[in-house]
Amino acid sequence: MPVSLKRSFSRLLAGAAAVALAGCAGLAAGPSAPPLVVSSDQLMADVTVLSADDMQGRAIGTEGNRMARDYILRRFAEEGLQPVDDDYLLPFTAAPTARRPTALEGINVAGVVRGTTHPDRWIIVTAHYDHEGVRDGQIYNGADDNASGTAALFELARLLRLSPPRHSVMLVALDGEERGLLGAQAFVRSPPVPLDAVVLNINLDMVARGDNGILWVVGSRPYPGLVPLIDGLAQQPGVERRYGYDDPAVTGRNNWVMLSDQGAFHAAGVPFVFFSVDDHADYHQPSDDAERINAAWYRGSIQTAHDALRAVDATDDLDLRATRAVH
Repeated sequence: MPVSLKRSFSRLLAGAAAVALAGCAGLAAGPSAPPLVVSSDQLMADVTVLSADDMQGRAIGTEGNRMARDYILRRFAEEGLQPVDDDYLLPFTAAPTARRPTALEGINVAGVVRGTTHPDRWIIVTAHYDHEGVRDGQIYNGADDNASGTAALFELARLLRLSPPRHSVMLVALDGEERGLLGAQAFVRSPPVPLDAVVLNINLDMVARGDNGILWVVGSRPYPGLVPLIDGLAQQPGVERRYGYDDPAVTGRNNWVMLSDQGAFHAAGVPFVFFSVDDHADYHQPSDDAERINAAWYRGSIQTAHDALRAVDATDDLDLRATRAVH
């Protein structure tokens, strides 16, 4: 959209965010504050919209991608997120490469909740919103990959609004992951906050289809300080947490450290934890649709991610960089 229109839209969204925050400011402090429980209904409502056929698979640079981004902007404002530096949109250009001879224009979307105790220390939660688009006339809807992670951003924002965090939290819908972590790489090249102020990156990519019951927790080998935090989380029904896929002696697709957006943060020295599921029969297929998601399992997966965020937020002077394993 034109810059002037984009600025006006961002100001409108910022106003909506301010109203939402003001309206809920007293809610968390009151004795009747609701429990911080993830809503499966809201998760499924959002993932269904984002993975609908009219989003056209959300490939970077397409009309469907723009439509998904507009939805993300609206939901960020509805859940009370504030813009970053007066704008939710963080556009970037990915330079041509030998395998991709033309530049790609993408746009990350970021919203923040300011911390009450450590406003200058950050937890950054990421999920990519792009997918594969349309191929040979078939729409690759990407419900699990990664409408599921994107929808989780809205639900986390809702819970952070109900009970404001001690650290500042930035929720970022990243573009261009499917083309090589483009949005994440652009983010760490030009971060809106200093990277040395980031306590942890929590990345959510494919978090709804635990068909085998397993939610993988990746990052404990490079950052063993994560283990006591994760071990202390409540166990969600039917969701089996397992550490793995981060052994430095293993290469290829059995090492996930660099295979999703957390890889860009890790390469920049930012600690991470990555939540994901094993590849399933619908991975990168036109059949990755919302109706194949088990809503109860998806809820438990995102409750785990939320509880991990709260555990990190509750820990003063957490320095996972100091625990980084050397191999």
